[in-house]
Amino acid sequence: MLVAVIADTHGVLPPELFGHLANCEQILHLGDLGPPWLLAELGAVAPVLAVGGNMDLPGTPELPETRRLELAGLPVHMRHHPWEAREMVESPAVYLHGHTHAPRVDRRDLVWHLCPGAVTYPAQGHESTMLHLDVQPGLLHVTLFDLADGRVRAQNAWPWRC
Repeated sequence: MLVAVIADTHGVLPPELFGHLANCEQILHLGDLGPPWLLAELGAVAPVLAVGGNMDLPGTPELPETRRLELAGLPVHMRHHPWEAREMVESPAVYLHGHTHAPRVDRRDLVWHLCPGAVTYPAQGHESTMLHLDVQPGLLHVTLFDLADGRVRAQNAWPWRC
């Protein structure tokens, strides 16, 4: 299952983003979306699950503070603000966050702590980026893309078992 992970769009969906969404079966948005109608624009490409960020309107039903789902049996936790180590207790599991505007791909044992970076306003020294998660039974493949030129910035594959 190929899943796009994006964050911090701040009301802007640049054209180059859509090329990276084209073959995805699911889109996960990690907050600071901008106007909630952008969910419909993303949803025209693939089903979208999102969480709210500090710049989103509080109480928007489509943007809860956190979400937990499973992708091919792998638990995935979503929220806008970074997770603290003491909160990442489920294993194997993926913990996704936005907010920092800087990409992160960390793994300890069978716990992944991932941030796609930002679609808009990347942190100093970073480009606009997003992640693909290719989740198969027993295998997680993570790819970080630079949105401006499509270049792969990081790529890793790890086995996992429930």
